Amino acid sequence: MSGNGIQPAMTAPSPAQMDDLAKLLSKAMGDLPALERMVYLATGDDVFEAYLGPNNNDPLRTMVQKLLKKFDNDGVAERFLTVVYREKPFRKDVRDAIVGLYPGVVGQAQQAPLDFRLQVGGVDQGIELGAAPGLQKNIRPGLKSPDVSVWMDKLETVRRQVCRIEIPGQALGTGFLVGPAAVLTNWHVVEDARKAGAEAQMSCRFDYRRLSNGTIESGLVVPVMAIEDERQCSPAELTAKPDDPAPKPDELDYALLRLPPLPNPARGAIAMTGAPVQKDEALIIVQHPRGDPVRFAIDTSAVEAYKHAGLRLRYRTNTEAGSSGSPCFNMDFDLVALHHLGDPGRPPPTFNQGIPIAHVRSSIVARGHAALLTP
Repeated sequence: MSGNGIQPAMTAPSPAQMDDLAKLLSKAMGDLPALERMVYLATGDDVFEAYLGPNNNDPLRTMVQKLLKKFDNDGVAERFLTVVYREKPFRKDVRDAIVGLYPGVVGQAQQAPLDFRLQVGGVDQGIELGAAPGLQKNIRPGLKSPDVSVWMDKLETVRRQVCRIEIPGQALGTGFLVGPAAVLTNWHVVEDARKAGAEAQMSCRFDYRRLSNGTIESGLVVPVMAIEDERQCSPAELTAKPDDPAPKPDELDYALLRLPPLPNPARGAIAMTGAPVQKDEALIIVQHPRGDPVRFAIDTSAVEAYKHAGLRLRYRTNTEAGSSGSPCFNMDFDLVALHHLGDPGRPPPTFNQGIPIAHVRSSIVARGHAALLTP
C-alpha cells in the first residue's frame, strides 16, 4: 500500500488501457467545464494554466489523454481518478474501468476530502478547494514547491494527530499529539475548563471531520488523564493590550495533557522541531475553528515578525474562536509555533500570534517531562 492509502495497479496501465480510459472519461464528462471542475477538485489547479498551456485547442478526448499521462508522471493519477469515481456515482462503466486499473480508488473515494482555506496575507481568497490547494500555483516565487504526493501524505498524517479539546457540551479549543499519549494545547484553554468546573471531564476528540457526502464523522473521544505541565500566558494577553507589559520568558501559554494509550492504528506524534521562519513565509494552521470539524488554513504570505525578543511570532493566517492550541507549520509541515492569540484590539484585527515551539519544548524538557514527547 502506498503512503496515501491508495492501492496502485498491480502493473502499470498500458498505453492502450489509458487510451480506452481517456475515451470513456471524455464521454462521461461531456464538456470542458466538467473536466476543469474534476481537475480543480483533485489538484486545486487550473487545467490550462498548470497542465495543458494557455493556447490549447485540442478535442476533449485528447486533453484527457494528455492529462492522464501528465498525472501519471506526477504521481497524482489516483487522486484525479478518485475524484472522478466519487463524482460519477451512477456511471458503473466509468467506475469499473477506473477500479480495474487503480483498485485502491474505492477506499480512497470513501474518505473525506480535506477542508482547506486558502489565504494570501490574511485575506481569504474565497474559492472552493478540493483535495489539494493549487500546489502548482499558490506558492509564490521564492517559496518551495512541494511534491504533491509527499505533501498530501504529510497533511493526512497531521490531520489524524490534531484533536478538539472539549468538556461535556462545549468545545474549548484545539490540541495536537506531541508524544504517543501527550497532547499540547494552550494553558488558557485548560483554564476555561477549570472555570467551568469541568477540568476532570476534559477530553480530546480525534478524527472529527466532515465527510464528502456532507455528514460529520464524530471521531474518537479520549479522556484527559492528567495535566502534566503548564505555563500561564502573560496577564496582558488576557486584555485588549497584549503587549503592555511584554510577556516574560516563562509566560508561554501551554498545557501538556496526558492521555491513556491510544487504540491502533498508531497515529504518531508531531515533532517539536522549532523550525525558524522568515517574513512573508507561508504558514499552515490546522484547527477546529468554532469547534467545527478539522480545517486547514493556508496563507502563502503569512509571517509578519518575531516579537518580544523572539518570545512571540506574529502572522496573518486566519483563525477563529476554538483555534487556540492549534499547531502552526511551514509548508514542509515542520512545526513552527503553538497558536494562542488573535488581535484583541478594535476590529478589524491586524494579527494572529503564536508561541515559537522551541520555547515550549525547552520548558517542558527543563521541567522534567521530556519522556512524554516524541524524540
